Amino acid sequence: MKKYLQLFLLVFFPVTFIISQSTNYQRVTTYTYSSFNDIYFVNENTGWVAGISGTIYKTLDGGQTWQVQRSNATSSLSAISFLDDQKGFIVGGNCTLIKTTNGGSTWEKDSIKAIPDGSATINSVYFSDANKGWLLASTSLAGWILSTTDGGITWVVNLTTTKPLNAFSFSGANNGVACGKDAATLYYTTNGVTWLLAPTPSLGGFSYTRSDLRGVFMVSSTEAHVVGWGSAAAGLQPSIHLKTTDGGASWKCLDTATSTNDNRTYDNLWSVRFKDATNGLAIGGAIRGSVVVRTSDAGVNWIPIKAPFGSTLSGISIIGNKVWVAGSEGLLAFSSDFGDSWQLLTPIPSGTLYAIKFPSSLIGYAGGFKGVLHKTTDGGQKWTGGYLSVGLKSLNIQTLFFLNENVGYAGCSYEMAAKTTDAGATWKEIIPSTYSATSANYGIHFINENLGFVVGKINGIDAIYKTTDGGITWAIKSNVAGKELHDVAFKNDKDGIVVGYGLKAIYTTDCGENWLVPTFTNLPAGFGTPNILSVKFVNDSVAIAVGVNFILKSTDSGASWSYVQSGSANQLNSVSSSNASLAYAVGAKEAWQSTDAGATWTNIYDPNVFEGTLYSSFVDPNGNAWFGGATSSIYTNRVWSDVEKENRAELNNFALQQNYPNPFNPSTLITYQLAKNSFVSLDVYDVLGKHVAKLVNDQQAAGNYTQRFTADNLSGGVYFYTLNVDGRVYSKKMILIK
Repeated sequence: MKKYLQLFLLVFFPVTFIISQSTNYQRVTTYTYSSFNDIYFVNENTGWVAGISGTIYKTLDGGQTWQVQRSNATSSLSAISFLDDQKGFIVGGNCTLIKTTNGGSTWEKDSIKAIPDGSATINSVYFSDANKGWLLASTSLAGWILSTTDGGITWVVNLTTTKPLNAFSFSGANNGVACGKDAATLYYTTNGVTWLLAPTPSLGGFSYTRSDLRGVFMVSSTEAHVVGWGSAAAGLQPSIHLKTTDGGASWKCLDTATSTNDNRTYDNLWSVRFKDATNGLAIGGAIRGSVVVRTSDAGVNWIPIKAPFGSTLSGISIIGNKVWVAGSEGLLAFSSDFGDSWQLLTPIPSGTLYAIKFPSSLIGYAGGFKGVLHKTTDGGQKWTGGYLSVGLKSLNIQTLFFLNENVGYAGCSYEMAAKTTDAGATWKEIIPSTYSATSANYGIHFINENLGFVVGKINGIDAIYKTTDGGITWAIKSNVAGKELHDVAFKNDKDGIVVGYGLKAIYTTDCGENWLVPTFTNLPAGFGTPNILSVKFVNDSVAIAVGVNFILKSTDSGASWSYVQSGSANQLNSVSSSNASLAYAVGAKEAWQSTDAGATWTNIYDPNVFEGTLYSSFVDPNGNAWFGGATSSIYTNRVWSDVEKENRAELNNFALQQNYPNPFNPSTLITYQLAKNSFVSLDVYDVLGKHVAKLVNDQQAAGNYTQRFTADNLSGGVYFYTLNVDGRVYSKKMILIK
């Protein structure tokens, strides 16, 4: 194992600092998909999703599994439209249009030269038949709608605007509506060629800083809905909902946006779809999480419904009650009941991990941007992706603290703190969220199940919360430090430290009744007042704090701090310890380790393993280090035995999926994944154990497999499908309805 060592002689303290690169670390998980922009299903089983960098995936089992397709495009892809399960079109940046005639097995890329600006993004595509189609393209200064009558061989510009166009929708081959930059950018056509500008509708008396219209859907040749801008940060501007009943010639702002009620949302809405004349969904989101609103009265009222995800939703596809959504951070989700409940389809959604904690040697959590909350139950070998969702919100997780495997706390943006008592399955607010973007909770420490502290900022002013009843009630101290606070640590029920911006580090010796100002020694010339971002007690006598290009050390519970020259040239985001002598400090392309309570530090950052900035760190009960980075990347120096490695490979690469659809009639798809070359048998049994079908009995290579089971000759009821892989048996239940 190679190590590159560089010794640094120090003048401040008689200690040795070593910079090295270690290959003892490995990345154990990362995100599954990049961000998506649109999703499209032609039937309940077959669909496509597209996103950044020319990404396309296809599913044949209703979204349970996805296979990547080669698009031959590098631009971000914006919109999808299919005529049937074979012929389809996807559009995107740099005037890109790609098309397939074989279900996506191959894609043919074209750049539409008829668009006047080659840098334009094609935002919408629609074909009414194999020959007749339309494109909507835009730059920041102009927009165009084009049509073709020869299947896309030639295109003609039908409309040119001096404002950006965002989306269009058609009902048949003649009637269409388009929306764009603002409420004054609404166009309609009744012949598919000539586009007319509609009068600017009223927005219900609200003062809007912007009025972007982003999503549109035609329910019929006369009725259509438009959704768009909303903001909580710019004065509570309700999400825009518009409706036309005359084919786009006039528009009305809907009741939800104009009346006082609890159903308003204040988020950007990016897309809207209807399953019939009266029932529709609109989706979007911002930094408060995913947003889904539903109407059952043709858009007169829009009711927010729970979408337990944090990413902004941009694409939606509806077939009956089945709904699929796609969005940023690679989010894919499915509802079988028109939004009443949701299934996360993305194994590991992407997010920057600001916190990582192991309450035991087996149970671990990693949380961060957009509320992502990933969990392991096997000591970090396999992680399950998810979100921390409370009510209609999934806020950024800034910090995590667990008392044990079941009881934990999260500090979030918008002032919220949340608590779980069931190992992260559900969460409840213990400090309510607000709409204030300058309020957040960055640090949490609980001494026991009753006594705990939360620190952060309220409307930009520092705040220290204290509870003595497990978070039921809180006492708040504000403006104690004069700067927003970012972390808190206690070594017992009396002695604690809080750190924050502007070189703030206050301490208490009486459980937070009083907070004292420490002294700083040996600060280099020109040190200034950099931000302190994290603090931890290494043991009863030593505490370490880190921030912008520095490490500080205290040997008197925070009463005084000494500057430690670690060699850091970048911001350090997190410090962690094992409450003995082992400590880590991680940040922007740096990872420092101390094995002697901060006396010496070694840079263990290996660019061959770590990617970019590390945001969080933790030492588990067995002394293993865990680091969290961007794109849901988790790193560790834990060493697994050969048997554990083999088991881990099977855990990560073997899966028997739930059949889809389920219930089914008369056929369903069974999907499984093999970690290695294996002898496989796949059988179906009835509820009494009688063998009714053998679907597979063969040697198979590692990979993904989908097997169709047809039950034409069987009676309705419960059946079990059993997969035997080299003697290991896995089974799931399915229901046949007749």
